[in-house]
Amino acid sequence: MTITPRRLLPVDVIFHPDWWHTHYGLDFGPPFHFDPQVRVVSEQLMRQALFDRFGELGLGEANAQPRPVVGPVHLAIGFVVQAMLGCEVRFSAGAAPWVLCAELTEDQVWALAVPALESTPLMRQTMALMDTLEQEYGYLEGDIPWDGVQNIALDLRGQQLFFDYYDRPEMVHHLFGVIARTIYLVAGYIRGRTGTTSISLNRIVASIDPKLHLHSNCSVQMISRATYEEFLLPYECWLAERLQPYGIHHCGDNLEHVVAAYGRVPGLAYVDVGWGSDVAACRAALPEAFFSLRLNPARLRDQTPDQVRTDVEQLLDQAGPLDKLALCCVSMDAATPDENVRAIFQVAAEYRQRGG
Repeated sequence: MTITPRRLLPVDVIFHPDWWHTHYGLDFGPPFHFDPQVRVVSEQLMRQALFDRFGELGLGEANAQPRPVVGPVHLAIGFVVQAMLGCEVRFSAGAAPWVLCAELTEDQVWALAVPALESTPLMRQTMALMDTLEQEYGYLEGDIPWDGVQNIALDLRGQQLFFDYYDRPEMVHHLFGVIARTIYLVAGYIRGRTGTTSISLNRIVASIDPKLHLHSNCSVQMISRATYEEFLLPYECWLAERLQPYGIHHCGDNLEHVVAAYGRVPGLAYVDVGWGSDVAACRAALPEAFFSLRLNPARLRDQTPDQVRTDVEQLLDQAGPLDKLALCCVSMDAATPDENVRAIFQVAAEYRQRGG
């Protein structure tokens, strides 16, 4: 599938909860996620704050009005599927929700089954939030990240999962099957209520194709390509066949090591390319895919604007035609200089003007 973005070379940035808490006093405790009034007021504040600070870059919204936005569309954090399958989630004022590893035993893994949506407390709270907002506004927007198969498996089983690949392969397939079906259940429900599933994972999706479904492969860099192909690829393909248009979020620094396997995913239209990956090699392997090129938030925090410009230029020069590219930086903390954020957008504007 070919994606045509809404504009040439879209750019977006996402700030860590620490940035919002430090600069604007936002509290990311449970009310932010589940209380309808707090949700609407907080999200409205975020849109207005982005405009007031970076409006010349196209961020935020002038005279922001209340809207029924579901999910952390300005944060890129997910925890609902993990909670549904047995993980405890802890909330704090200035940080993302923390998913505690469930450390499931072998017997608990074998007993794991796809839960009913309404049977799990956090999902019930989410559904209640949606119901209240939809009753008041008549519609919903936004969504909730559904994460990815191995990411969730690590939250459920912990580091033991890496031994399970060799010692208990049948159990791993059972675990992954349950997770994939739960992801599909959640994604289908969210899509049915708001029309999208992945803007809360990477807001750049809204500028490319809001219907994209992104599978999070943050932890794939921790396994070999052979392990990915044997254990994860079948479930990735299963999800891709059911969630089109389909994309992969790979924030690791070695996309090239698994990119050929990604090419076997049905209808793969989009890939997040993690900072440090061999962008040219990835483009050669996936010549038709849309790439969202990710900058490193820790690096961005410590650079000068000129150094940021150099990083962005090098990425764009390696990644192929501009009509298949976007730029993003996710989870920038409170110490990130505003001028470094502006440098990203300035380079993108220059490339658009000269066509590459």
